[in-house]
Amino acid sequence: MQSDAERKELRRGIQDAIARQDAVGAVGFARLLLAASSKPADGMFCATAFAGIGDALRDQLGARRLKTYVVRSVTVEPVLPALMVEAVLANYVLELQVGGYGSYADELLNSDSSLARFKPDMVLIVLDLEEIAGRLPDLCADGIGAGVEKEIEECATRVTQLLRSYRSGSSARILFQGLVVPDCTSLGDVGEANLPHSLTNAVQRLNQRLAALCGTITDCVFFDADRLAARHGRSRWRDARMFYASRLAVAADLFRDYSRGLVRTFSTLYRAPRKVLCTDLDNTLWGGILGEDGPDGIATGSAFPGNCYLAYQEYLKQLSSRGILLAIVSKNNEADVREAFHVRAADLALSLDSFVAHKINWNEKADSIRELAKELSLGLDSFVLVDDSPEECEAIRQQLPEVAVVETPAQEPWKLVEILSEQTFFDAAAVTEDDVHRAEEYKAQARRAELAGSASSRDEFLASLGIVCNFQSALDAPLSRAVQLLAKTNQFNLTTRRRSAAEVEEFATATGGQAVVVRVRDRFGDAGVVGLALARIHGDSCALDSLLLSCRAIGRGIETALLAYVGEQALQAGAKRLVGEFIATKKNAPCATFYSDHGFTKFVPSKEAPSNSEFYELDLTASHPTYPKWITLEGNESYER
Repeated sequence: MQSDAERKELRRGIQDAIARQDAVGAVGFARLLLAASSKPADGMFCATAFAGIGDALRDQLGARRLKTYVVRSVTVEPVLPALMVEAVLANYVLELQVGGYGSYADELLNSDSSLARFKPDMVLIVLDLEEIAGRLPDLCADGIGAGVEKEIEECATRVTQLLRSYRSGSSARILFQGLVVPDCTSLGDVGEANLPHSLTNAVQRLNQRLAALCGTITDCVFFDADRLAARHGRSRWRDARMFYASRLAVAADLFRDYSRGLVRTFSTLYRAPRKVLCTDLDNTLWGGILGEDGPDGIATGSAFPGNCYLAYQEYLKQLSSRGILLAIVSKNNEADVREAFHVRAADLALSLDSFVAHKINWNEKADSIRELAKELSLGLDSFVLVDDSPEECEAIRQQLPEVAVVETPAQEPWKLVEILSEQTFFDAAAVTEDDVHRAEEYKAQARRAELAGSASSRDEFLASLGIVCNFQSALDAPLSRAVQLLAKTNQFNLTTRRRSAAEVEEFATATGGQAVVVRVRDRFGDAGVVGLALARIHGDSCALDSLLLSCRAIGRGIETALLAYVGEQALQAGAKRLVGEFIATKKNAPCATFYSDHGFTKFVPSKEAPSNSEFYELDLTASHPTYPKWITLEGNESYER
């Protein structure tokens, strides 16, 4: 806890930054203040300060503005300042409006409700147990629960109707808050633990149904409030006096934790997880310094403190299983490291083969990470470094600000997993088959690079790959993979529009619309869904809204095949002209000449168009893009050439 003098100094720093409209400085001072102060007054001070620099936050930090509507059956107003602050710290600016108390059904079902008129970007649905499943406590009270399953089913059906009805009329992204298991029940702790139809079991089963339901609604995520309450203690979660007096469902001293949970959850609707975790070795992957202690002297295995490092290794292995790429960045002798992995294999949860790449040398770690980014064809903002050295961590923060840094305590290895799990870098509400197989694909990419080096020409190399492309609707990709590509792809992305699932569905189902993905495989394996195009016909023109390709598939002609397919489908639908749009960003230079390279002519549209857009056109009646000769198409007779 800071002294009052230190708090006043930090507040003064915030005020001075606000006066200068310095969003970077204001947020920096606020982080320092809130990191060491739990006083509600400090949180309120920051909320008030941030309210005056919304434009600066967007202009200087690129904060995303979100019109946010809160549908509720409980009191939420006292929580909102904390929510606004946590949102700013996560680089969002919330424009909040709160719905009527208990009027959630009308707001979600009525096409002329205040919610509908507000036209939000995001809706937070915060309902209490009494509103969703008010009969459950009584049905569970006898311990037999004759009507419990029926009530759970009916509750799930009611929520399904609410969410699907609202989704049918709005593309706003939705966060649905789950239920918190009551801390005090008539069955008591023993009954709750042992009786199959206890209220605890019933609420948990209902939460599982609601979470599964959210997974079937486009752009909808489930917020597990009960998990958060359990972490902080259910007896602390709710202030009984305030709940009975004003229906405030969260205790005041947990406002910030609750708000942080909300922000962490809805962020998965707007941001893709980072792709690469780079780990240090000494005092991070294992205990001790390899160069001094030797392979037999490093700490790893079943005995303390080695088991702390083993737990960290197992955590990394679990991250890898859902597609997070692992890499080593360490200042060491590579021969020594290889020996350590061999000698201590029985005490390690990972082998060198668990890592898609490694930089084990005495170079600066910033240079090593740059090299990894180039080798993996990924932006620096895809990387996370985990390291115990304060000096190394600070060097990366200064030299590579795009890289996220997790500094671990060398003297407290038991905190390794806890610290890493608190980070939001790898949060994802959905995992696709392509994610699961990502590490295999990057290893296959390395084998392709080796083959390319031995081929006498590019055409010979590409022909030897045996590339097969399959085009299908983005709705079958599955849709979550299509949206993931839109959120994550930067280098080969012609417009970088982050379309939502609902918007992709609109392209797929609209008359004259296209939402198509390309699935690719070759002799080295199945790369999965790697490209996406969104287009729509207006009059005699087919306008490409988005065309993108995963960085790991660039350079094999797949982008040309995707363009050819879109043009072919547009021509069949009656379009005579294909119109492409390019919006330059800091990262998409690799595709700047894509349209001109494929015979398009640059033009200036007659009607008003965005100033940062370049437009290109191709007369489909005279020519259209052709498929590369080394690519085989499958899956539909219309693809045959």
